[in-house]
Amino acid sequence: MDAALYFELVDAVARADGHVELAAVANRVMATPMHPLERRALERALRARAESVALQSQLFMTERLRGPGLDAQPLAAGG
Repeated sequence: MDAALYFELVDAVARADGHVELAAVANRVMATPMHPLERRALERALRARAESVALQSQLFMTERLRGPGLDAQPLAAGG
């Protein structure tokens, strides 16, 4: 495989910030003829990025569900 194409795919994996983009990059990787070692390296990067995207999504949803009220301090009673 051409080194420029390999590094273009590596960069595309790193740039993917959602499941749709990641699926598109995975399809490009599957459709590209390459050496088995290159394929394993790219597949490993795809798996790691997919886990990262999933974790970011979970953290985002957790923060959204927490809302601003859960971090607020109780009001002190004056008297």
